[in-house]
Amino acid sequence: MPKSKGVNTKKAAGLERKAANKAEKDAATARERERIEAEDWKKGSNSKKAERDAAQAQKSDEQARKRAEKAALLAEEEANMGAGASASKARKAASNTKSKKKKQKDGLSLLEDALVGDADKKLK
Repeated sequence: MPKSKGVNTKKAAGLERKAANKAEKDAATARERERIEAEDWKKGSNSKKAERDAAQAQKSDEQARKRAEKAALLAEEEANMGAGASASKARKAASNTKSKKKKQKDGLSLLEDALVGDADKKLK
């Protein structure tokens, strides 16, 4: 019987390298397959709606933050005014920005104003 010398180290090292390379290639193909599958799933999804919803949520958060900031400034202003000034004046001054804009009249109110003006002229 021939004597057994053991494991061929060069052959074992080559097999290990082969296995490592195969594992790397398998991982790369799995990543590619996963990417393609994700793209396929994305085709059916409504990504534009999700983006619009996110933008709307961000906008409403910003509006809420501005309202809170305005309320804090108003409270600070009221505290600085002291007991002599009323809170309604401070609120009126804060909301005065909307009242400064001219209110547009619709057709019916314009007609009514014209008729009232004509009637006043006839009475005089």
